[in-house]
Amino acid sequence: MKIKLLTVSCFLITTEKGVRIITDPYWHNYTPPNPPPNQTLHPPVSESADIVTISHEHFNNSYVWAIKGVPRLYTGGGLAEIKGVKLDGVVGRHIGSNQCLNSIIIIEVDGIRIVHMGDFGQEKLFDEQLAKIGAVDVLMTRWSDMPAILGQLRPRVVLPMKNARVDGYMKGMRGFVQMDDMSEVELTANRLPTEMKVIMLKPALGIGDG
Repeated sequence: MKIKLLTVSCFLITTEKGVRIITDPYWHNYTPPNPPPNQTLHPPVSESADIVTISHEHFNNSYVWAIKGVPRLYTGGGLAEIKGVKLDGVVGRHIGSNQCLNSIIIIEVDGIRIVHMGDFGQEKLFDEQLAKIGAVDVLMTRWSDMPAILGQLRPRVVLPMKNARVDGYMKGMRGFVQMDDMSEVELTANRLPTEMKVIMLKPALGIGDG
């Protein structure tokens, strides 16, 4: 499969059979604290998809109107299978003072289990959440969450998202790789690293707050 970081927490996953999955599509005009009129912070997604996953309903995580095609939506709530892609969701809390719910989205296809944390806002995962998440091959997470959850989940590949910046902690991690000129990585189930590898991709659509 190929995984491309578009920007913020929005990835494009293309399976070996060509099924296209987009996670957490953002509204491209968003600039905190208020969206200014007629100003584009970064380009809209403008990609086609077969499946769109949404971790929560904030407009920088659920702007499905930018997506081309007629995708099936998945927002968590239970097991589903769409075009051979298995999906599941684990309920958690959203980050910050706005304590809404946030779904940790699990995507399983091509023998690879991907976990997208959305705007995860807990200090750590509860035992019930860990049991449901299970083994993690690829973890997509905000960098600020990583110290708390890496030891719990023990992923084989980590893809930082949500405007992660390279810092001393990241550089000091064993297995850290910075892809200065690459927005996409290709993974196969039988060639995943045996020790955790952190891959810092370059956002394809520019860096914006989210």
